[in-house]
Amino acid sequence: MAHFDLSLYETVAQRLVRWWIEYPEGRIITSIHHYDGSTIIMRAECYNNDDRLIATGYAEEVFGNSPVNKTSFLENCETSAIGRAISNSRIGHTGERASVSEMDKVNRINSTPRPDSHGSASPKQIAFLKSLVRGKGWDDTQALEFIHRVLQVDDVILETLTGSQATVVIDGLKK
Repeated sequence: MAHFDLSLYETVAQRLVRWWIEYPEGRIITSIHHYDGSTIIMRAECYNNDDRLIATGYAEEVFGNSPVNKTSFLENCETSAIGRAISNSRIGHTGERASVSEMDKVNRINSTPRPDSHGSASPKQIAFLKSLVRGKGWDDTQALEFIHRVLQVDDVILETLTGSQATVVIDGLKK
């Protein structure tokens, strides 16, 4: 399995330091966009020194789907939304778009053997799935969040889907 070089990714804390250096009079506002008791979606808004909205970011977390989400899923979601909003701003990010914690999770998932695979997704399924994701204008993180939501699991990535999982995700993307 491929591992990602975490040195190419920033933490949200590093992005916040750059934000406050660039916009010392700016502000960041977060709000809950959706909450149903188990899933939360938050929106972060970044305002520049002139109090003009310059970027937004969304994040979604599911209660209990990771150790941190058993105790702090609201806080985790807010931090992710802030990181994505800063990444969407003019100052963007110095490395890759995803945060180091998001990619660390991918590395852990890639290192875990998957029992019960029932056969890997075919190259044709993966290519079609990627095409559907591109058609929606989604980045890798948005695609991964969708896969996890549709399959109701958080231990797979596109390249580790089974054939039956790929079919479910493809059907979900076509809707």
